[in-house]
Amino acid sequence: MDTAFVGRLSTEALGSLALSVAIFNAITWMFNFLVHASTQTVADYEASKNNELLQGRIKIALIVATIVGVTCTLVLWFPQRFWFELAGGREVLWDQFKDYFVPRTIFHLFTVLSITSLSILRGYGRLRLVLVLMIISTGSNIFLSWLFLYPMEMGLKGAAYGTVAAHILTFLISLYFVVADPRVGLGFIKAKTDKGQWLKFGKSSFDLFGRSFTLTVCFFTSTRLASQLGVVALGAHQVLLQVWLLASFFLDGLAISGNILGARFYFAGQFKRTALVFKQLLILGLCVGGVFTLLYLVGWRAISALFTADPLVLNEMGKVKLLVIASQAISAVAFVFDGLLFGLSGFSFLRKHMILGAIFIYFPLALMSLKSPSLVWIWAGLVCLNLYRGITGYYFVKKTLWKTAS
Repeated sequence: MDTAFVGRLSTEALGSLALSVAIFNAITWMFNFLVHASTQTVADYEASKNNELLQGRIKIALIVATIVGVTCTLVLWFPQRFWFELAGGREVLWDQFKDYFVPRTIFHLFTVLSITSLSILRGYGRLRLVLVLMIISTGSNIFLSWLFLYPMEMGLKGAAYGTVAAHILTFLISLYFVVADPRVGLGFIKAKTDKGQWLKFGKSSFDLFGRSFTLTVCFFTSTRLASQLGVVALGAHQVLLQVWLLASFFLDGLAISGNILGARFYFAGQFKRTALVFKQLLILGLCVGGVFTLLYLVGWRAISALFTADPLVLNEMGKVKLLVIASQAISAVAFVFDGLLFGLSGFSFLRKHMILGAIFIYFPLALMSLKSPSLVWIWAGLVCLNLYRGITGYYFVKKTLWKTAS
């Protein structure tokens, strides 16, 4: 929605947003082990019915989130010009870039805390509550961004403050529900944490960090390469990313279900039950991918028009249209398999194959855009990387679970 709102201002504003979002996504996604490791290990401890262990796990997650949030703010704040130039920014975009970048940087801690607190609620099964909180968060983000951008005419600052306010609201409400749970209360503040808990979280976090770091480098590089093609191509790439990733947010529910249920059933020795759930999640994932394929085939023009009216940007998007549409089912399977591997604690496998996929698949294809200037090469790299993720995910689940279950 932010992209759609900003795209109506100007192509330069859209390009500035693309650069800022690429940097924030790179930094934030790099530390999304806070989401997956928190959900997986809280689900593990919650299943053990040991409230002291559960409180200790929550304490560790929030401490690490605070450290990560403050560190990211410092890393982003001081070398602002460095990040702008690294992302391929052009001087004409600098002022608008700062308008969005500065507020997001100052309040970045709340971005990290909000995603961590939601992951804690997911970990002990409050999925319906998380859904409500996400609706509130998204709704407030949309409303405030619109209010600040249009009636109050705050420019890109408005979009930034709308997002920041939504993260703060989400964190405060979700923290309230974490503390309100009788198993947790305020006891997590004084909860004892032993070396084993920190080591378990640290091992999972290291592997997930390696996987997330590699993935975010790929996304960041895609924006950097798109910026080399000009402001129009950069704006088109930003819109294409939103369209392409939209399905992933729907699939998050399936991936998180695989994470939670895999952790509960598999490590309780319920292999057949785990296998059945995983197959159902994969079928649902393919259905979601199929729906988005049909939606984009029929409504591509209308959906694109929601983001921008610039005919040059729309024309640039059209060159990649078929690749984005055809990749929906591939991406759906890749996203769901990620969640299944999280549930089976396949973190080191994910890290290794994300690195291999980036080195041998994504970068060779994406870097072809330097020789033959076109967004098509960049997007071919992203799509083929997801194809590789799906294939390797199938191999791991088949070897680890389906043979055992049969």
